[in-house]
Amino acid sequence: MNIMSLDQAPRDIPQVIVEIASGEEAKRKLLAMGLHAGDAIVKLNQARWSPVLIRNLTTRSSKIAIGRGLARKILVRDARP
Repeated sequence: MNIMSLDQAPRDIPQVIVEIASGEEAKRKLLAMGLHAGDAIVKLNQARWSPVLIRNLTTRSSKIAIGRGLARKILVRDARP
């Protein structure tokens, strides 16, 4: 099980959120966006300087933009068997 931060995750490959390693304020912000530990997500872009675009597959959300600093605090693993 290879755990990495969301900003390092590959594009278009389903990932599962393992942990949100941040302070309470950042966790509240992510929860308000509908992101929780255990959710399946997919990263939609691989640009270095723009926000990370994701889609929550668990809640079937539209695109969510997350800043790079916050994306580094979201730990994910590959959801494929």
